[in-house]
Amino acid sequence: MFKKIALAAALVSSAAFATWDYYPVLEGGKGSVKGNLYYNWDHDWSNAGLGIGVRYSVISNLEISLQDWGYQFWGEWDCSGCVNGGSGLRDLTIGARYQFDPMFSGFVDLVLPVGNDDVDYNGISHTTPPSSEEIALYLGGQFSMPIKEAPGLKFGTEAGLFWGFEHDNSERGLELHMGGEIAYTVPNTEITPLFGLQLKFRLTESTWEDNGVEVGGDDDGDHQIIIWLGCGIYVIPKQLEVTGKLFVRSGDHDNMGGDATGLYVGAEFYF
Repeated sequence: MFKKIALAAALVSSAAFATWDYYPVLEGGKGSVKGNLYYNWDHDWSNAGLGIGVRYSVISNLEISLQDWGYQFWGEWDCSGCVNGGSGLRDLTIGARYQFDPMFSGFVDLVLPVGNDDVDYNGISHTTPPSSEEIALYLGGQFSMPIKEAPGLKFGTEAGLFWGFEHDNSERGLELHMGGEIAYTVPNTEITPLFGLQLKFRLTESTWEDNGVEVGGDDDGDHQIIIWLGCGIYVIPKQLEVTGKLFVRSGDHDNMGGDATGLYVGAEFYF
C-alpha cells in the first residue's frame, strides 16, 4: 500500500515535466538563466516552490541545459488532522537539444532524483514531496516556425516518450507526451501573449511489488491534459523577460498528476 501512495505522490509532484521550451535553440555562444515561483492547488491539496534553470549553446545548433532544480516550500493537504510537509530540494533535469534545421530539432532530457523524496502519511492524508524518486529519460522531437503572413506570430510543437526507470520495486508506465504553444508579439511592443496545450498518454501500466507479488496499476490508457495561458514582457529588450502563466490540468487519478490549477511567475535573463 505504501508503494502505491509513494508512486502517486511522486507523480503529482512531477506532473509538469517538459523541455525548456518549444522554440529553436539559442545561437552558438549564447545562453540564458531563469527563475520562477509556482503555486498549484486542487481542493484541499496544494504545493508551491521555487525553480531555477540555465541553458547554453556550446556550439551552433547544440544547446545544453540544467532545468527544474530548486526548492519546494510545501506539498500537502490542508485539513483537520492532515499531515504537513512535502518541502525540500527538487529533482534536477539535464537536457540537450540539437537543431537539425531552422524548423526541426531533437531533444533528450535526463531526470536525476536528487531532491527530497520523503513521504509523510497517516490515515487521512500524505505529503507530496518534490522528488519523483526515479531516474527518467524524456526524448523526442520538436517542430517550430514563425508565421510569415502574420509578423510577430510563432508556434512550436513537441512529441516525446517519457520513460521512468524502476526504483524501489516500482515503475511508472511508459508515457507519450505531445504539446504545442502559440505566441504573438504585439507590434511595436515587448508584450507577447501565449497559449499552450499538452497531452500525456500512458502507453503501459505502472507496476509495483506488494509483499513480493508484482501488482499492476491498470492505468494504461490514462491521460492528462494541461492548458495554459500567459504573457511575456521584455522589461529589458532582448535581455530580460518576465512571464506569467495560468495552468489548468485534468488527469485520470493521481498517478497521471490528477486535476489542479497552477500559477507561474518567472524571469529569464539572456546573455
